[in-house]
Amino acid sequence: MASWVIHLALLLCIPSQQVLGAEHHTISVQSLLSGSICSSSSPAGPATPTSRPGAGRTLHIIRRACQEKTGEHMTASDHYTALLRRDQYRVQSIHRRLAGAKSTSTIPAHLGLPFHTDEYVVTVGVGTPPQNLTVLFDTGSDLTWVQCTPCSDACYPQEEPLFNRSNSKTYRDIPCDSPSCDIGGGQETSCGSSTCAYNVQYGDQSQTWGDLANETVTLSPASPPAANVVFGCSQRTSGFKEIGTKVAGLLGLGRGDSSILSQTGPVSVFSYCLPPRVSSTGYLTIGAAPQGNFTYTPLRTMNPQLSSMYAVDLVGVSVNGAAIPIPAGAFAPGATIIDSGTVLTHMPAEAYGPLRDEFRRHMGRYKMLPPGAVVDFLDTCYDVTGQDVLTVPRVGLEFGSGGAIDVDASGILVVAGAKGEAVACLAFVPIQSAGLVIVGNMQQRAYNVVFDVAGGRVGFGANGCN
Repeated sequence: MASWVIHLALLLCIPSQQVLGAEHHTISVQSLLSGSICSSSSPAGPATPTSRPGAGRTLHIIRRACQEKTGEHMTASDHYTALLRRDQYRVQSIHRRLAGAKSTSTIPAHLGLPFHTDEYVVTVGVGTPPQNLTVLFDTGSDLTWVQCTPCSDACYPQEEPLFNRSNSKTYRDIPCDSPSCDIGGGQETSCGSSTCAYNVQYGDQSQTWGDLANETVTLSPASPPAANVVFGCSQRTSGFKEIGTKVAGLLGLGRGDSSILSQTGPVSVFSYCLPPRVSSTGYLTIGAAPQGNFTYTPLRTMNPQLSSMYAVDLVGVSVNGAAIPIPAGAFAPGATIIDSGTVLTHMPAEAYGPLRDEFRRHMGRYKMLPPGAVVDFLDTCYDVTGQDVLTVPRVGLEFGSGGAIDVDASGILVVAGAKGEAVACLAFVPIQSAGLVIVGNMQQRAYNVVFDVAGGRVGFGANGCN
């Protein structure tokens, strides 16, 4: 099966540096300041592909992570509150699911908290002729949807025009009696008329309603359009305006039947590298695995409520190469989620506590703020005002069967500043969910992360964005 690869090119307003010590990371404070990251205009559509030896076609991806307040730096409290509110809701939703509550191609991608955050987005073509729309891509969700006309006040503002189904030759509403009306995975459908309607609610409490339809989706100019993809034509939303998102919708990369991966292959493997800093390059590839050295851990499906997510076993955490003591049973089997839609890594309090304590021990040279001084969610924050660089301990995540991530320096601290002040906080968060771990996108940065669905495993390769 052919495959295409896309490159991530970062557009940050300021330069960044990273010097890797034998035991510690040394990080430029300015390179991590969220308020110093600038925006760029959205591209009109997928970039022209170029060749890459052994990996098919290559496209460029731009990292986009911008301050939410135009023309001014965000305060640390503003930044962390917005960041963690969405993360907390998402993790709570995954916890509820854990408890039992309800053709090869490549896509140009961009990074932002949907244009204003630390999540990742891609531009795809929807309809015939294609209407280019920028959407979140999410390994923890299945159904793909975009906002459609007519939408009026029921939709949130987005940067691009709404999808106009009347201008597409291939748009078809799905009838109520069609098997496609049942999309499963806890995603609701109903039939108030002759056509099928859907209703999906996400972990951050945002929600979308609309018509379920078949449509042609073009993932990249290098691949043929995928016909008859089941997707949501959203005509009403809730919660997206409040969180400030300006994307057109969502591209589902989960393991469920309604995922774009299941409908266009089925795709046996996909991979990405999330770039950490300026001048870095990365990629998103659907249909082929990258070359290089990887450590692998088995995909687990022990809990049916997590069947559409990429679950593995986390077995240990280290600081500067030394394993930290974590109580037996703190990490439940098959309950660690590798998630592109969560920013920080969340873990049970009994595992987070030893990690936090050991991290603090290595950070004694910096002034620690009282727990909750920035926001309630974070208890390990430092006043780094006037510091040009920070020296921080390395953090490692160890998975079952030898899979491992030595977290990149950009994934250990989140830094925010305003009016000459700077605060840095540990980018790990405790949760009161027994056994559940969510590995966020910050801790995945700079790694090749390979989802080998056919092989039943997830792989990690260092220096993936080079």
